[in-house]
Amino acid sequence: MTAWVPRVGLGTFPVRFPSSSEPGDDGWHVEASFAGPQGEGRLSLRSRERALLMLFLFSDVGPDDAPTRIRVGSHLDVPRLLESGGEEGREWMSLCQDAVPASEHRPVALATGVLGDVYLCHPFLVHAAQPHRGRTPRFMAQPPLHAKQHLDLQDDQPTPVARAVLNGLRR
Repeated sequence: MTAWVPRVGLGTFPVRFPSSSEPGDDGWHVEASFAGPQGEGRLSLRSRERALLMLFLFSDVGPDDAPTRIRVGSHLDVPRLLESGGEEGREWMSLCQDAVPASEHRPVALATGVLGDVYLCHPFLVHAAQPHRGRTPRFMAQPPLHAKQHLDLQDDQPTPVARAVLNGLRR
């Protein structure tokens, strides 16, 4: 039995074209994973509804082609920020406002690669878009991989994603 829901689509495609203008949507953030009672984005410690963040490259992406910026290790900074939220978690924007400064000490890597590459990322990864200073359009998709159940943080053999959450709580 798999722990995730098979994908039937790839969701939105953030396409970036070369431009000297700032994109306006390039702030650091964590992806929301479920909708709250009023439809607001939320995240929970047990990663309700999101098993992974995935980045599918549908074009070659070099360092000037607006690759996603990733704060390496930032997924370890987020669990402590979610700990008090319980099963309902925290509201997305409020969490991002705390996760950005909590992870600013982390080194930054770029999600570069060739057409067909896929990044499988921890759902709590702090990441950001950036301006496109290259020469050809960049095509990617970033759908969630939906989980069939919440992370089991009590399991004797936790999954790699759950193990990272537990490691983040111990820091």
